[in-house]
Amino acid sequence: MSLPPLLCLDTNVLLTVLVGEPKAEAVLDFLSGARGLLVCGPVAAELTPSQPDAEGWLREYGIEVDWVLGRAVWKRVGEAHAEYVTRRRASGGGLSRRILTDYLIGAHAEVGGLPLFTLNPADYTSFPKLEVLTFK
Repeated sequence: MSLPPLLCLDTNVLLTVLVGEPKAEAVLDFLSGARGLLVCGPVAAELTPSQPDAEGWLREYGIEVDWVLGRAVWKRVGEAHAEYVTRRRASGGGLSRRILTDYLIGAHAEVGGLPLFTLNPADYTSFPKLEVLTFK
């Protein structure tokens, strides 16, 4: 598979490598074909409990951090979360069970027109325009 010039990463992809899970080698092989890797600030924050110097660790792997999430990203987060809450209530599911960070990660990639590599593609069904890459 030919990867795009810039690829956004979900936290779970990086945690797989960071904690040395069995898929870590396959993840690194997959990412070796990317020319540029990007995460949004919330991903760096989620890594901090496992890696206190998350920013340094990301830099060591050549992963850029986009610390500024503009208005368009925040607006898309609100829209996607509202759609999810409406669907959940209509199905009798009650209150939201999704973590807002997933919406930030998805909206960041979608608004930027970038694909997102994740190990949990179901987390991003609220973003139908987002190109989601994962392992089969």
